[in-house]
Amino acid sequence: MEALGIDLKLMIAQLVNFGILLFLLNKFLYKPITNMLDERKNKVETGIKDAESAKNNLENAEDQAEKIKTEAKTEANEILKNAHAQAILETSATIKKANDQVDRLIENAKSEAENMKKKALIEAKGEITGLIGLALDKVISDELSKDQKEKLTKSALADL
Repeated sequence: MEALGIDLKLMIAQLVNFGILLFLLNKFLYKPITNMLDERKNKVETGIKDAESAKNNLENAEDQAEKIKTEAKTEANEILKNAHAQAILETSATIKKANDQVDRLIENAKSEAENMKKKALIEAKGEITGLIGLALDKVISDELSKDQKEKLTKSALADL
């Protein structure tokens, strides 16, 4: 091989050097770089999975927020309906109570007016009786007895 210009010892030394270089590059350069690239790849995949998970969580949260919002609106409408119905019931009860009170006042006023009328009639009859008695005394003072005067007075009052 020397005829071709190849030195066998030099070639073996270069092969050994190449093997050592290959071993050192593999041990100190290639494996750490591939490990670093694998870790980076795993981090990127984890980041993508986390982003998808966050996106799904966000969509779920938005859906849940929409449900809560809808339920809140429904509940608010129900509360408003109940409040309106309660207000109507209370208003009706208050109006009925006021009407009952007015009716009682009117009845009391009528009964009081009737009592006053009766008292006035009794007083008027008493006064008229006294006046009739005086008139009879003056007109027929000596001619009638006390019993006859009372009879005449009663018949005059009955005519009134």
